Amino acid sequence: MSSLRYLLTVVILISLVSCGFNSSFYHPDETEVKTPVSAESQYVHYESDSVHVLHYLPESPKASILMLHGNAGNLSGWSEVADLFYLAGYEVYILDYPGFGNSSGKPKHQAVYAATDAVAHHFNQSAQHDKRLLMGFSLGGNLAVKVATDHPDYFNAMALEGAFDNHVNAARQSIPRPFRFLANLFVKNHIKGEELIQQWNKPLLVIHSKDDRTCPYEMGVSLHQNAASKNKSLWSIEGPHLSGISKYFETYMLKIENLIDNNQD
Repeated sequence: MSSLRYLLTVVILISLVSCGFNSSFYHPDETEVKTPVSAESQYVHYESDSVHVLHYLPESPKASILMLHGNAGNLSGWSEVADLFYLAGYEVYILDYPGFGNSSGKPKHQAVYAATDAVAHHFNQSAQHDKRLLMGFSLGGNLAVKVATDHPDYFNAMALEGAFDNHVNAARQSIPRPFRFLANLFVKNHIKGEELIQQWNKPLLVIHSKDDRTCPYEMGVSLHQNAASKNKSLWSIEGPHLSGISKYFETYMLKIENLIDNNQD
């Protein structure tokens, strides 16, 4: 083995063991988030910290959505996605994970799930509509599978876009190909989505691009195939990671509406 390859191997090993790969899973924007005009800021407490939630409530919502965003940015950008659903008539709750935006704490796996779980409880107690959808993007999709199967009574349906199936497979994508086997040795599968989703028997929409290089298309296929639901759909799209709404807006909204009404194509 050349000295350069050996050095690279050592760096990867140290990274995997010392930080549990948190730095590869979470890329928080710590910039303060200003509350959009159409939303209300709420703070949900979990453990010794609090998580920032934006709540959008139209006059007569046609359904309520809990939205879990991806592993980068914060609500300053992700609020634009929530706002699209608000303008379409949906009540929306969307949170920033620990260390993102106005949320306190650090972005580590256990803290992220604890915060998300606390917001799910808040959503269940506060949402205004009986029709309730859990929606997850990328890392948020992996989280959504855990939340949904932990609290199946909180939601009527689930939609996942560009979700990864488990932490090991997601970590493999950020490691040079010759060293991807290291993910199997040192990364813990905190949420095994492809296994947990076998417990989900309610309506499910999986949206995944065949061009996705961040979370390969096969991950979406795996989640769809393993889901217990008899009312499930895999919508295969084209384009970069998480480009579904921007590229197929009208069809996207129609599919979400059909999912909530249990009338998928």
